[in-house]
Amino acid sequence: MIKEKAISEKPITAQRPARVMDVLKNRDFLKLWSAQILSQTAQQIVNYALVLQVHRISGSSTAVSGIVISFTLPAILFAALAGVFVERNSKKTMLTITNVLRGVMVLAYLLTDERWGVGAVLPIFYVVTLLFSSVSQLFNPAEASMIPLVVKKEELIAANSLFNLTLPATQLGGFVLLGPLLLLTVFHNNFNGLYIVIFLLCIAAAACTYFLPQDAPGQTAASRRAKGEKVGVPEVAVGATRIAKSGFHTAGEELAEGWHFIRRDPVIMSAILYWSIAIAVFMMLGTIGPGFLENVLGIDDSKLIYILMPGGLGLVLGVILVGRLSNENNRESMINWNLLYAGLTLVAFSILYPILDYVYGLFGQPDPDGTIVLVALGLITLLLGLFNSFISVPAQTALQERAPENIRARVFSAFYTVSNIILIVPVAIAGAMADWLGYVPTVMIIGLVVMLIAGMGLYRSRGRRGNTVRLSSG
Repeated sequence: MIKEKAISEKPITAQRPARVMDVLKNRDFLKLWSAQILSQTAQQIVNYALVLQVHRISGSSTAVSGIVISFTLPAILFAALAGVFVERNSKKTMLTITNVLRGVMVLAYLLTDERWGVGAVLPIFYVVTLLFSSVSQLFNPAEASMIPLVVKKEELIAANSLFNLTLPATQLGGFVLLGPLLLLTVFHNNFNGLYIVIFLLCIAAAACTYFLPQDAPGQTAASRRAKGEKVGVPEVAVGATRIAKSGFHTAGEELAEGWHFIRRDPVIMSAILYWSIAIAVFMMLGTIGPGFLENVLGIDDSKLIYILMPGGLGLVLGVILVGRLSNENNRESMINWNLLYAGLTLVAFSILYPILDYVYGLFGQPDPDGTIVLVALGLITLLLGLFNSFISVPAQTALQERAPENIRARVFSAFYTVSNIILIVPVAIAGAMADWLGYVPTVMIIGLVVMLIAGMGLYRSRGRRGNTVRLSSG
C-alpha cells in the first residue's frame, strides 16, 4: 500500500521571489526533480540509440525521420486527451505507472536482431517507439501539474528554472556524453546494453515518484456532472455539453472546457504558441544541421556537436539568469521580445557563412577557415539557447499561474499537442525545403517567419497593455 499524506496548502504571502536554494530544501520537490532528471536522461539516451541504430540498419535518413515522427505523432493524437485523463486521476500515480511502463517498453528493443533485415526490424522499432511516446503523453502533463502541488507559488519561477535546466543538461549528458560513451567504451557498440541502462533509469525515476505525497484526483465540472452532482455552468465551460452520457462524452466535454479556457486567455494562448515555436526552431537546426555542415560549410557532419553544444550551454545560462529578470508583470513581453531576437539570430545564422566567404574573397583568401566558422556559428547557437530559455521558463510559469488546478493538466496537454504539431513540420519538411531551395534560404525563411510571428505578438500585447490582464493567477 502507498502511504498517503495530504499535500499541505502553501500559504501565499508577499515575499521576495524564492531562490533556487530555497526550492532545493523542499524534499518533495527534490524527489520530483530527481525523477525528471532520470527520466529525461533515459529519453535522451533512447533518442541517441534509436537514431544511430536505425541509421546503421537502414543507411537511410528517411528511416531516421520515421523514428522522429514516431516520437512526435502520439503527442499530436493523444496529448490533449491525456490531460483530461491525468486530471481525473492522481498525478503521483500517473508518474509512477508511466515510468514503469516506459522502462518495460524499452526492453522490447532487445527482441530485435539486425540480421532479420530492414523490413523486419524497422516496423518493430516504429511500433515500440509509437507506444513509448504514447505512454509519455500521460507523463508530461502529470509532471508539469505536480510542480505547483509541491512548491509554494513564490517558488514557481525557481522551480521551473531548475526543471528547464534539466532539459539541456540531460541533452548534453544523455545524448552527447553518456549515450555515446557507454556505447563505445562499456558496451562496445552493443545497443542491448544501452537499452538495459535506459530500463534501470526509468525504474529509478518511478521509485522517486512513488515516494511523493499522494494528491487527490481533480474534480472537473464535467466529471462532477457525470456523477449526477448539481453544479453551475462555469465560465470556462460555456458552449460545452451540459450532461455527459458516457465516459468518452465526459472526456470530450472536459477537453472542450480546457480549450475554451485557453482561447479566452490571450496570454496563455501566446505562451503556448511561442514556447512551441522556440522548441521547433531548436529541433529544426538539429534536423538540417548535418546537411548544412556538409553542403554549405564543407565540414564533416560529425562536428555538429560543436554547433549544438553551445546552444545547450546557452539554455543553461538562460535558465540561470531568467529567474533574476522575470516577474509576473513582464513575462508576456519577455516571451515576445526573445522570440523576435531568436528570429533575428536565425537570419544571422543563415547569412554568416556567405558574409564570411565574401569578406575572405575581398582579400583574395580561399574559403573561410572551418574553425572560425564553427566558433562563429557556435556563438550564434549559444544566443539561440539563451533566448529559448527566456521564452520557455516564463511561458511555463504563465501556464502554471494562470490555469486553475482543476484545468491545469489540460492546458499543458494543449501545449504538448500544439508544440508537436509545430515540431513535426520542420522534421517532415525542412529537409525537403533544404534540398529544393538550399540550406541558407531555408534557415533564413524560418527566421523571417519567426520574426513575423513575434512582431504580431508584440502588436497584440501592446493593445492589451492598458487592460488589467497580468501574468498571474490573481
